[in-house]
Amino acid sequence: MSLSHTQSPTAAETAYQWLRREISSHPWDQDAFLTENAIARAAGVSRTPVRDALLRLEAARLIRRVPQKGAFVPALTAQDIENMMEVRHVIEDWAVRKVTAAGRRGPELDRLLRAQEASLADPVAFIECDIRFHKHIIRAAGNPALEELYDSQRIKQQRMGVKAIQDRQGRSDHVVTEHRAIVEAIGSRDSEAASAAVRSHLSSTLTALKAMPAHAGHD
Repeated sequence: MSLSHTQSPTAAETAYQWLRREISSHPWDQDAFLTENAIARAAGVSRTPVRDALLRLEAARLIRRVPQKGAFVPALTAQDIENMMEVRHVIEDWAVRKVTAAGRRGPELDRLLRAQEASLADPVAFIECDIRFHKHIIRAAGNPALEELYDSQRIKQQRMGVKAIQDRQGRSDHVVTEHRAIVEAIGSRDSEAASAAVRSHLSSTLTALKAMPAHAGHD
């Protein structure tokens, strides 16, 4: 008889996931400093795995590590937004073409789209659905290295996403419409239409992000 069990995450992975959530929830236009001791207490680990997690996040350019002290989380700039969206454009265009050509739509994209439609009144839940929608397409394309790079950019967008939805009236409805166009193009096996739908969606996303006002008093 064989027994199966779910392997518990390592302490370093626990610290890494805690830091990802903390960074994602921090206001996009404000700096922050997280000490190693505070991170270790909040994540329930020692300082050694915290340092391992900080090295990973520094490699992804999400923080600036201060050895033996902690991590500086910089505010995002207009150039950060431009760079983030350029990375997304390259990866998402490649991924949607590959997924469409291979006929890998599956039922999950439709389920995610319905979940997003059901969360229109909840900006936080809406952005979580948005992230899962795009990650599903990237993962289906089957390149873990590009998926990891893409994921680092999505952390930055999550810092801005809820505010963008709140500040732009009707943006949630437009996002759902744009996502539906992507799903339909993938389902039709039309790679050019899928690529065009992704480009249109990312262009309107960039417009919404660039229109967000920064926190009062922030330089």
